[in-house]
Amino acid sequence: MLIKSIHIREGIFERKIEFSSSVNLIHSENNSSGKTTLIRLILYGLGYNIPSTRNIKFGQCEVILIISSKSLGTVKLLRNNDISIILEKDGMQQTYVLPEQQQEPHKELFDCNNNDILKNLLGAFYVDQEKGWTLLNRGIVIGSIHFNIEELIRGLSNRDCSELIKKEEQLLRKKTKYKAMFSVAQYRESIAEELDSFSDDSYEEETNARLNSLLLQQQQLKSELRRIDKTLSDNNRFKKYIADMKLIIQLPNGIEVAVTENNIVGLNDSIELLVAKRKMVSSELAYLSSEISNLEKEKNNEIEQLKLFNTLSSIEFFDKKIMRIPLNPQAIQKEIALLEKEIKSVRDMISRETKLNNSVVKDMSKSIIKYLIELGLGDKDTIHQNYLFTSNLKELSGAILHKTAFAFRLAYIIAIKKAINIKLPIILDSPSGKEIDQNNVQIMMNILKRDFSDHQLIIASIFNYDFDELKIIEIKDRLLNSSLNPSQ
Repeated sequence: MLIKSIHIREGIFERKIEFSSSVNLIHSENNSSGKTTLIRLILYGLGYNIPSTRNIKFGQCEVILIISSKSLGTVKLLRNNDISIILEKDGMQQTYVLPEQQQEPHKELFDCNNNDILKNLLGAFYVDQEKGWTLLNRGIVIGSIHFNIEELIRGLSNRDCSELIKKEEQLLRKKTKYKAMFSVAQYRESIAEELDSFSDDSYEEETNARLNSLLLQQQQLKSELRRIDKTLSDNNRFKKYIADMKLIIQLPNGIEVAVTENNIVGLNDSIELLVAKRKMVSSELAYLSSEISNLEKEKNNEIEQLKLFNTLSSIEFFDKKIMRIPLNPQAIQKEIALLEKEIKSVRDMISRETKLNNSVVKDMSKSIIKYLIELGLGDKDTIHQNYLFTSNLKELSGAILHKTAFAFRLAYIIAIKKAINIKLPIILDSPSGKEIDQNNVQIMMNILKRDFSDHQLIIASIFNYDFDELKIIEIKDRLLNSSLNPSQ
C-alpha cells in the first residue's frame, strides 16, 4: 500500500503534499513545527482514532488521502470530522461510521479480513515519537489504540481462540464484581463497631425476607395460572374442533347420535375442574399481591421516615443500609482466589494455542534476533528464542529499548508481508531519540535501505539521512502557514 498524497484544509488554510513511493523525509530545522502533526494527520486520514496535536484540532480539518492499494487500485479517503470517513473509488462513495466501522475500509485497503491482524497493523508499521520507541510487544501505540503480539500472531497464523478469550473476559468481569463486593465488605466491617444499635435493621431484614418469600410465591402462582389458561384454551379449541367436524357415532343398537360439545364424555368435567382451580389460584394470587403491596408501602414509609429524621446524616443512613447487606470478606476473598486461578488457567490455554508449533512465532523470533545482533544488542547465545514475548522492560535502558523497539517492528512487518502479501508503509516519528547516537541511527537506516527498499518510508526528523532516493518535505515554521501554501 502506498500513500500518494495528502490534502489538508483548516478554515482558509490548506496544503497539499505529494509523497514518493520510496523514502520521504518530513524535515524541519527545529521541533514543534508540524512534523508530528503531519504524520498524525496521515493516520487520521486513514480512519484511526488519533489525538490532535497542540496547534491543530483534527476534527476541524478536512483531510483527503490518495492511496494506492493492491486490491483497490487508486482510491480517495475523505475525512472531515471525528465520526465518519468516506472511501471513494471510481466516483462511487462509501461512508463508514467511526470508530465502530473502522475496520471495514481497512479490510478493503489492506486486502485482509482478519480482525486480529487489522487491530494490530498500526502498531506494526507506525512508531510514535512518544510511545512508539518504548513499545515492544504489547501496550499503547498512540491515544487509545493498543497493540498485542498474541493477537497479531493468532491472526497471521489463523488460530482461533475466540471462545477462550470470551471466557477470559467473562471471568474478568466476574472478578471485578467480586472485588467491588470485597471493598464493600471491608467497609462494612470497619463501621460495624461504630453503630450502636440495629434493632430497626432486624425489623427491616425480617420485612425483606417476608417480601422475598411472597414474591417467590407470587411468581409460582402466576406460572400456575398461565399453565391453567393454556390448558383451558387447548381443551376449548379441541371441543370446538370435534363439534365442527359434525361426527356421527352409531350405538350398538343401531341408533345414530350426532357428536356435540355437550355429549363428549369427561371433557366438560375436566374443563369445569380447571375453571374451579383457576378461581382458587386467582383468589390466592390477589391476596398475595395485596400483601406484597402493603409490605412495600411499609418499607417505603420507613425509608421516608429515616430521610426525615434530622439527626441521621447521609453517611449514617448509608452506613445503616450497608450493614443490612450480609457480606463475608473471607468468603469473597476465597472466590476471588478461585477466579484468579481459573483466569490463569484460561490464559495459559490461550498462550499454548497461540505459540505451540507456530511457524509465525519462529519466523518473528528469527528476524528479531537477526536485527538485535546487527544493532549490537547480543548474540544467539544471549538472546532467547522467546524474547519475542518478553515483558521485562526494566532491564532495557533508553538507547537499548529504542533499538529493540525498532527490531521488533521490522520483524512484524516481515511477518505481515509473508502472511497476507502486503507491503506496509513504514512510518517513523523522530527515530533519532535523545539517548541514541547518530552512529546507531545510521545502522537503523542502513537496515531499512537494505531490507525494506520495496516499502514506502515516511520519516519525521530534524536530522537528514543518507538515502539514494530521498524526497524532502520541508516544514518551515508550521504545517499550515497560509491559504497560499504551495504543493510539495
